[in-house]
Amino acid sequence: MTLQNLTRLHPIRWLSGVRISALLLLTLISSFSGADSLTEQQVESDSITDYMEAIDNSEGQFGAYATELSELYLGLGNALYAGEEYTEALNAFQKGMQIERVNYGLSSLSQSPYLFSIADTERYLGNWDKSQQALERVYTINSNNYGEVDVRMLGVLDKILAWYMDSYKDRRPKGGYANLVISERIAQRMYEILNKDMSLDDPEAPDRFRRLGYLQHVIAVHLKEHGEPSESGLSISMSGSSGRPSKATTSHLHFRRGKLALEKVIASVIQQPNSTETDQALAIAELGDWYLVFGQKGPATAAYQLALDVLETSEDPQQTREDLFGLPRMIEFSMTKSPPMAAGDQPTESQLELAMIISIYGVPNSIEVANPPESLSKEALRDIRRDTRGKRFRPKLVNGLAEEAPYRMLYDQPIPKG
Repeated sequence: MTLQNLTRLHPIRWLSGVRISALLLLTLISSFSGADSLTEQQVESDSITDYMEAIDNSEGQFGAYATELSELYLGLGNALYAGEEYTEALNAFQKGMQIERVNYGLSSLSQSPYLFSIADTERYLGNWDKSQQALERVYTINSNNYGEVDVRMLGVLDKILAWYMDSYKDRRPKGGYANLVISERIAQRMYEILNKDMSLDDPEAPDRFRRLGYLQHVIAVHLKEHGEPSESGLSISMSGSSGRPSKATTSHLHFRRGKLALEKVIASVIQQPNSTETDQALAIAELGDWYLVFGQKGPATAAYQLALDVLETSEDPQQTREDLFGLPRMIEFSMTKSPPMAAGDQPTESQLELAMIISIYGVPNSIEVANPPESLSKEALRDIRRDTRGKRFRPKLVNGLAEEAPYRMLYDQPIPKG
């Protein structure tokens, strides 16, 4: 269930001399792609003029609160947003939402796409409080209509969680921690709904549980690197006079929550109608990666071995084993993975090529920069090595046993200071 399924579609009136039906279709398509489409949609330069002409004609024939006006304002806002005219886009979204409220009530679900667009635009304008207020209103409207633990809330919670995680990147470390606290609360509610209402054979189940697991890694890394602010209210005890938690206290709660989510990923992958041995082995190997990152080497090895066992019944077990375990792989708990460096790949002007040895425990050692540029300072080189040493890798496996192996990767060059 996505947010767009909650949106009321209004009847389209034909306006003489105006391409309103095409404009409304464009608007509906953009609203069905969600708030994220605002930054991706390429709008022709005359779209803004077309929308404004359609709005003027509609107002002239049907009045200032004609039902189709709200969608025209949504389309106008999207076009303005794509042109980075954020203040004008915000005004268009607000006008469209007001028309929805007049026609369908203050608690109408059809306000949701306008509120998401308002939240996104306010964020770009730097108005964090107003952006969050819009999100809170989206949540209130939908939860009042459906109930807080209704499966139809998943689409809304997905979008709110995405906003908080995206804005975390802009506000970390200090301001971002509040985003993580709220994100975890949203994730816990989503986990509750998924366990209650979503069947494991639902095609959306694996990725939904996967995203919830990945969130726990983001929180654990933040706490390890920055500690927990005393005023945060998150119930994790910290130790050490520096305010930085020990590895054990940082990891335990989030390790467990992430593990449970990734175990659900495995169960849901197995239940998929078209599930293959490769799909199942990938999910099991990712659980092994989770164990390894959190220092649980024994369970990691057991998970990797189970993945190998599952592959024995695949169509081409030898090739699939090679693809999964023939070379080290950088562990990334992200829905978008960095592709491994292929033979013949060369660094771009903004990249460096790193060479290293990956230990049997997935730790990078002997890190060197191939052909370092003269502009690369000793301080920058030290930072690169420190950052790379913090990464973990799925080790190369031969006959089920981990082996040291060389590894090459492309690394984005740091921006020179000063």
